[in-house]
Amino acid sequence: MVVTQKYLQGFKNRTIHFTATVCKVMVTGLIVLLIPQTVIAESSSENWGAFVAGGFSTLAIHELGHMAVASYHDINFEYDGVTIVYPDADLTDSEQLRIASAGFQFQWIASEIAFGVLSRDKQLTPRSKSFTRGIIAGQIAITVAYMTFLKNHPDGDIQGMSNASGLSNDELALLVAIPAALDSWRLFAKNVPGWVPKLSIAYKGIGIAAIWTF
Repeated sequence: MVVTQKYLQGFKNRTIHFTATVCKVMVTGLIVLLIPQTVIAESSSENWGAFVAGGFSTLAIHELGHMAVASYHDINFEYDGVTIVYPDADLTDSEQLRIASAGFQFQWIASEIAFGVLSRDKQLTPRSKSFTRGIIAGQIAITVAYMTFLKNHPDGDIQGMSNASGLSNDELALLVAIPAALDSWRLFAKNVPGWVPKLSIAYKGIGIAAIWTF
């Protein structure tokens, strides 16, 4: 019986790891396939300085999310070079999950606001359009970073979420990969099916609700 349980747990872990890997490959492949098309289509009108500025704005929003939620819970934080840390904090699992995931929550909200702005495309200047597209691209890029080289960082968001929730790093990488894949489709593809943005918005909303009711 014990051997069977160990086998089933090992099978589950291998399945999760394989699924997460496939999802990461799909997100990366989607970006690689679609970005060249977008560059060709948008190169004449894209303001690349504004686009990059939009991406860095998402990074700032991500970090501000951690600060805002930590402040909400009266948790002291410090900026330690490239990451925010919480010295001597005695966090409950709920607090740790909310704070660790706050960057994703805020960038999800920012990306949906950006998509809403882009839907009024005729009212945007080329610079504003590029900046707004950069915000969405920033959300995708940050997620890819956390799916790959930041996934197992001891002070990283994925690790903090894993510590709080009991889910593995691979499971959490899969969960954050899904909206990134959908947003890549929405941003870079032409003639996106109507169900794609609806699914992305619903997924993010359910995710945020699950975090705050944990």
